Amino acid sequence: MHKSIKIPTAGLVATKLKEARIAAGLSTHKAAESIKRRFPGLQISHATIANYEKSATTPGVDLLGVFAVVYERPINWFLESGMPLTGIRYRFLSSKTRVKERQQFERQSQYWLEAYIRLERRLDRPLERSKQLSISPAMSAEEAARIVRQAFQLKDHDPIPSVIEILEAFGIRTIEMPTTLAIDGFAASLGDEPVVVLKPNAANDRCRLNAGHELAHVLFGDCDDHDKTSRGMDDRAFEFASHLLIPRKQLRAAFEGRSAVRLVQYKERFGVSMASMIFQAEKTGIIEPATAKHLWIQFSRRGWRANEPGTVRADRAIRFETLLDQAISERQLKWREAAEVTGVSVEDLKRRRDLAMGILEEEEEATVYKIRD
Repeated sequence: MHKSIKIPTAGLVATKLKEARIAAGLSTHKAAESIKRRFPGLQISHATIANYEKSATTPGVDLLGVFAVVYERPINWFLESGMPLTGIRYRFLSSKTRVKERQQFERQSQYWLEAYIRLERRLDRPLERSKQLSISPAMSAEEAARIVRQAFQLKDHDPIPSVIEILEAFGIRTIEMPTTLAIDGFAASLGDEPVVVLKPNAANDRCRLNAGHELAHVLFGDCDDHDKTSRGMDDRAFEFASHLLIPRKQLRAAFEGRSAVRLVQYKERFGVSMASMIFQAEKTGIIEPATAKHLWIQFSRRGWRANEPGTVRADRAIRFETLLDQAISERQLKWREAAEVTGVSVEDLKRRRDLAMGILEEEEEATVYKIRD
């Protein structure tokens, strides 16, 4: 079984084993139980698994094949070095999210991002950076948003058709990771490359704000500074995203006459939530605190905090799935080859493609990332 494969360094195997186990949502005890259930007669204790992950001992190729089955990874994935995911800046991370849940989400995100890069390389279709901006950390969020809009030749009255396209124009690989966790997404560095992960199973206006929020983290270099706390960075990122989607002049116009109908109109035009507009309008002095309080009360009474009126078009991060589908359709790759290239099973690749096409419900896809008991 896989006897022609040469085992790489023990440290690499140890790291990969731990990453795969965490991404699968398994403790070492549960992993040992799963091996026993899937491979009757094969006895591997949780202590042995822990030793493998500490490089105290190294599994042979046959045993590595067992882990590949249990963790649902192609064996080649364990043999290739990956890029570290660092400088993670979350957009809303609930304090109720357990550490192991967060770690699992990060490992799964890294897994798909690495698959994305591998597919690009195989197809010779790298994400090309068409925009380059220098944003000083001392610059205000509003000024930075104005510069970004100008770079795309957008005037104040112009809505942004796609925030995802702006991210990609800056060379930021962006993927969707459906999840049931209270996480909206994060920006980070994968090796030396900026990446963004977004939760798509949220309201479309919120997804656009989240995308703008993570763009701010990348442009301001927040993912490069591992020592600073993120609260001030998060406030700046939120302000940047708000001004990016709807500049101050248009925000002021949205509140002329204090009409909810007018707010819905501006929401649909600029793809930004009414709640975000109210929050930013109060912060910038466009409306008085008393007015904002009145609006929030009306929001609660009408149930708009959970479900606002108005429709915003989806802004999808599906370049990876598009590349995959094109490669299969144009017979550049067969599904089995795509799995070998990306390190992802055929079943999971097809599931992501179907989700991007709207064939699967997001909740169904999210179960793939659910913590296992």
